[in-house]
Amino acid sequence: MNRKLLSLVMVLVLALTACMGRPASDAIMEPGYDYYPVEAPSAPPEPQRSALEQEMGWATDDAPISNDNDIARMIVYNGELTLVVKDSSEAQGDITQMITALGGYVSASTSSIHSGGLLRINLTARVPAGQFHAVMDSLRDMAIEITRESIYTEDVTQEYVDLGSRLTALEAKAVRLEELMEEAEDTEAVLAVYNELSRTQQDIEHVKGRMRYLERTSAMATITVILVPDALSQPIEIAGWRPQGTVRRAIEALIQTFQWLVDALIWIVLLIVPVLVFIGFVTFGFIWLLRNIFFRRKKKDDVPKKS
Repeated sequence: MNRKLLSLVMVLVLALTACMGRPASDAIMEPGYDYYPVEAPSAPPEPQRSALEQEMGWATDDAPISNDNDIARMIVYNGELTLVVKDSSEAQGDITQMITALGGYVSASTSSIHSGGLLRINLTARVPAGQFHAVMDSLRDMAIEITRESIYTEDVTQEYVDLGSRLTALEAKAVRLEELMEEAEDTEAVLAVYNELSRTQQDIEHVKGRMRYLERTSAMATITVILVPDALSQPIEIAGWRPQGTVRRAIEALIQTFQWLVDALIWIVLLIVPVLVFIGFVTFGFIWLLRNIFFRRKKKDDVPKKS
């Protein structure tokens, strides 16, 4: 019994020592935490990449990574574009149709209406990582002008490999702890093994969750697009004078003037005319009544009295 308990304590001490000595990058499990992946080795850019991508020298999507397991490189792609388009609503429809046809989807979309009814649209799309550069090229072709473009990439291959190794070690540890718990006869020893097994299983779930997150983010790239109507993008301005603004204000004043005239006509037809008609009718009746009374008295005065 003492011998088994001694071996159990040694196993626990070794397990705790291994956990304390693990690399800091492995201890990061949750998607929202900061982590420091290994920098991706540079590779020659593809011929059809943009000038920004060629300058940075990013690797291709399907470039293999050289390691013992021959695991394909896992790259997380994020792109942002601000596009000046002729019609933002029409462009939004075209982008949504293109992304859906490629197996992606629009995850978020917001719009704001500016003066003159011009619509500015922000949308976020998820596309297959292999289609990232093709989608970016298609988006550039849709634009009259590209006012802002940025691409961020992150190689998470090394982190994913390290997580896989850690997962294997944790699963082996869990199996051994389960065997020790079956062999233990002392209640205190069983409880100690159970607590360590619970912590190990939690670490396993955290590692699996992080690996799933890396798989999802590397499989689907994120592209944020801001669509700006051409009329709203670059207003004409000369020494502080904006003809577009003056024309817009003049049109608004004209519409307001016509609105005032129409409102005034409605008031006249529905209120003033009936009131004037009523007043005229009453006045005419009153004059007619006075006139009849006056003529009747006059006739009586003109009749000669009999002697």
